[in-house]
Amino acid sequence: MSKLTRRKSMEYIKKDYVRTRTMPANWYLSSYNYKFNITHMQPLREKLKQKKIVGLQCSSCNRVFFPPRIVCGKCMVKPDRWVDLRETGRVATYTVAYIKDPETGEVQEKPIVCAQLDGSDTSYPTQLNPDIAFKDTYVGMPIKVHWAENPEGGLMDIEYYDAVEDNSKDIELRKD
Repeated sequence: MSKLTRRKSMEYIKKDYVRTRTMPANWYLSSYNYKFNITHMQPLREKLKQKKIVGLQCSSCNRVFFPPRIVCGKCMVKPDRWVDLRETGRVATYTVAYIKDPETGEVQEKPIVCAQLDGSDTSYPTQLNPDIAFKDTYVGMPIKVHWAENPEGGLMDIEYYDAVEDNSKDIELRKD
């Protein structure tokens, strides 16, 4: 294939679409009132007060959600089984946020991780122990829950995650 025919085949062809209807409108999103029923979260709240973690399992595909969801996104069924989860997990992904301190004006580097607890199929954004340097964070890093002193029954009862020593053999084999 010559350069000319290759270039023609990669050209963008703009299609003309016939405009069917237009309607002027203004959306004021702050004027909408949303109702969110949290009664289905009551078992989670009770367990968090006891410093225990539970997830919600879908009866159709057996996925476990933590934090619980109202509907399974895979099979569109309402998850209905509460299952106990461990306090350990892994970092599923992370990013480094550069946050400016309003008082001092210094920029701080803070890792924000998505933690996936053992026994759960989903992850959620959370924080690591402030003593952990962001350069020491990696995907697959083992972590453990650090509870607040006085749990109130919310996700904020998990203050942050501590790093757990990883003694797996595959890390020793890696030569970065």
